[in-house]
Amino acid sequence: MAQPSPDNLQSPTVHSGQATTHHPPRLPNTNRAFLTLLVVSAVAVFALITVGGVVRVTDSGLGCPDWPLCYGRIIPPLEFHTLIEYTHRLVASVTGPLIVAAAVIGWWRYRRYPLITVPLTGALVLLGVEVVLGGITVLTELPPTIVTAHLATAEAILALLLITAVWYWRSPQPASTGAPTVFSWALAAAVATFLVLLSGSYVVGDGAAFACPTWPLCGVDSLPSFSAPWLNMAHRLLAAAGGLLAAGVAYLAWRHRATMPALGWAGAITAVAVVAQTLVGAANPWTGFSTLARVAHLALATALWGSCVVMASVAWQPGLGSSSGVGRSLIDTIADYLLLTKPLVILLLLMGAVAAMFVAAEGTPDTSLIVLVLAGGALGAGGANAINHYLDQDIDLRMARTRTRPLPGQRIPPSHALVMGVVLNVLAFAVLATWVNLLAALLVLGATLFYVFVYTMWLKRSNTQNIVIGGAAGAVPPLVGWAAVTGSLDLSALLLFAIVFFWTPPHFWALAIIMREDYSRAGVPMLPVVKGTAATTKAILIHSLILVGLSVLFFSVDAMGWLYLIGTVPLGGYFLWLAWRLIRRPGVPAARRLYLYSLVYLMLLFGLMVASSVVG
Repeated sequence: MAQPSPDNLQSPTVHSGQATTHHPPRLPNTNRAFLTLLVVSAVAVFALITVGGVVRVTDSGLGCPDWPLCYGRIIPPLEFHTLIEYTHRLVASVTGPLIVAAAVIGWWRYRRYPLITVPLTGALVLLGVEVVLGGITVLTELPPTIVTAHLATAEAILALLLITAVWYWRSPQPASTGAPTVFSWALAAAVATFLVLLSGSYVVGDGAAFACPTWPLCGVDSLPSFSAPWLNMAHRLLAAAGGLLAAGVAYLAWRHRATMPALGWAGAITAVAVVAQTLVGAANPWTGFSTLARVAHLALATALWGSCVVMASVAWQPGLGSSSGVGRSLIDTIADYLLLTKPLVILLLLMGAVAAMFVAAEGTPDTSLIVLVLAGGALGAGGANAINHYLDQDIDLRMARTRTRPLPGQRIPPSHALVMGVVLNVLAFAVLATWVNLLAALLVLGATLFYVFVYTMWLKRSNTQNIVIGGAAGAVPPLVGWAAVTGSLDLSALLLFAIVFFWTPPHFWALAIIMREDYSRAGVPMLPVVKGTAATTKAILIHSLILVGLSVLFFSVDAMGWLYLIGTVPLGGYFLWLAWRLIRRPGVPAARRLYLYSLVYLMLLFGLMVASSVVG
């Protein structure tokens, strides 16, 4: 389950001389638009959590009893609980693309800065987990453990976005000595507030929210006498301990306001959040657990958690260019091993597998099956990419865009990459063969073997048709998704394979035009290097015509409705126009437009397949 990947998406760190050490530079400046995107994404997640609180306190969790649609419709019935739950889903539909955009831009523009790419990748992975948990929450009728896990994932995404925003904002500023004591205590406060959040969620989900009608103690006897009040009281005691800890850390942070103003402000905000949360917590029983008080309680708890995360992030400010310290070294190591798997390539591959699952199921597949295919596919693709890094060390070292990868940069021993690739593929086969089916497992293993032995070791180094034939590996994920649902393959599955197969040459040949000099220097016989740009543009147009034709032909599949056709025709038309424009104006600008649009085209095509399968 692998695919020839764009080399320019994978350069992780700065190159200096022979790139024998890892000293990524500090960001010379920050891009206001990207910082705004990070902040807006964090605000959107906060809004999503708050609206989720409204869903909880109004008992609207099953206002839409199915998922991802609502009563099988895009526009739900105009009923109170339904509209509340549907609003939550609409906010989620806005939040998700924001996080994806932040992660993609982060990897595209700041791939050499682990303190940007690592938390954003974590947020992207957790976003996928959150979507799956959202579906499980509804389909299993709101069990408290799943609801709590759903909230925990959202809060973790919020934290990762805040961490990224703080580090990105602080990076161009002069390095500071930091505040180690504040960092340690702020980290403890963040953990405590997170546990308070989870305990509160479980209390509500378990039906113990109203078990203690008074505050601060529980009932006239001061101590609870049965299980539900004890659960409620345990949450209050934990909240009291967490609040006192957060208040103490806020005071420590405020004392550093002269040397670290940002830390002082974070401490002040935390102190205000502690006071507000305490008052609102008391207001819950005092107001008879009114809807407003309960929603505000969760919102302020999230704000307190976020402020503690920000305090810790500001206090531990190593700078994106620092290579000292245990924490910095750990971040670097995580980032380098993550880069070996080529995360953006994996994301695109998994989208094809999931789209095929929806088409094969003619609706929404089993949620657990989606999770298993995503896990097995990610392991297999990541393992294949790690082996690719091992085999392509010599080429990567000669290319300007790839010579700073972990292996040519000598930050990871080559043997580690090879072992990692083999282990990940063994795990992928085990997961898929055990919990999905043998056919899906064999397809993933076959894609890896083809990618490694046929494409990487042979075609890439010897033939101008390397991308055409080697692209078969990247076209396997839809077959995996189809096999996971049906246990077999048919003509529709092969048509999906063909779409991705014929999409690959225009996509990568456009990239090869952009990187022609780099490939020439490395001795890679890409078509533009051997045959020239003019011949390549003609080949791109021919393959684009076949691709668009196959995409339209896919409308004949039973699961595809008019929604798919209406969306596919203009998407394909614009693809062909860009390919024709590249012939008329051959060069890097036109090639870059086609290359970037080809990514959007495939993602939107997969999205249309999913939407058409669900809507019918």
